[in-house]
Amino acid sequence: MVEAVTAQEMQLLDRYTVDQIGMPSLVLMERTAQSVIEVLASGKYDLSKVLIIAGLSNNGGDGIVIARLLRQKGVNVDLLILGDEKRATPNTATQLKIARNYGIEPLHRIHDFKHYSVIVDALFGIGLSKPVPVKLGDIIKRVNAANIPVVSVDVPSGLNATTGEILGSAIRANSTVTFAYPKTGLLKNEEIKRAGDIYVKDIGIFRPENLEEFLASQQEEE
Repeated sequence: MVEAVTAQEMQLLDRYTVDQIGMPSLVLMERTAQSVIEVLASGKYDLSKVLIIAGLSNNGGDGIVIARLLRQKGVNVDLLILGDEKRATPNTATQLKIARNYGIEPLHRIHDFKHYSVIVDALFGIGLSKPVPVKLGDIIKRVNAANIPVVSVDVPSGLNATTGEILGSAIRANSTVTFAYPKTGLLKNEEIKRAGDIYVKDIGIFRPENLEEFLASQQEEE
């Protein structure tokens, strides 16, 4: 049986890895990005013109790193940032500054998604629990309508990572690259279709010998 975790349980594991183990969160972002690039470069996707769609959460920060690393490899990549950059998490703001220092200036709107050969979805991460705002929902619908291959980072944006519920609008991904453990919401009937091929990547998140006991002990301390 495949072990899967809820969004809350994954957040506990993330915090323990950073706060107790001492793994810098920016290092985890770099490893996350490398894992997604491994899937992008596996031969399944056309990388002639890549679009990264990034939000303001740490999931968006992962997307910014993916854009930077692809650009450094000579890939033709655009970075679309959605939302007010002033509201970005500290890690995402740091990654955006680094990207700009490497010469990447993000876009803030795209007229036609069909110009791209593949789209990387890093708009929302596992923390999404309320309906997608209308404007961002419209963008998700436009991405789906473009019928371009999509690779989602951790979960398809708009999907509740725990329940699998579609929160207004959700990306239809060809592949989803998730980390440490699959999320319970990815393994529901309809949501499996939304996630496409699921890749579970080890990025250095702490993996206890007894996951259930560890999570119970951490929840008691919360």
